[in-house]
Amino acid sequence: MNKEAVIIGESYECRKTDFARPIIGEVLRKEDGGCVVNVERFYGLDVDKIDQVEGQVLIKYSEVTGIVTNNRFFS
Repeated sequence: MNKEAVIIGESYECRKTDFARPIIGEVLRKEDGGCVVNVERFYGLDVDKIDQVEGQVLIKYSEVTGIVTNNRFFS
């Protein structure tokens, strides 16, 4: 997905390459290299890769796979 398509405040499924499984998170802000998401759902093995204080992670735009609406993923 590209920077222009990502909407701040929306939740997206993200397939971060160094995570065991996809995560779902709300976009808090967009930056040049990616977007910062507040992680809402993740697989337990990835807990150490998420900011323990803020619950945030930086996601590259290429790792954002689609928007999540009403807890359902649509591609």
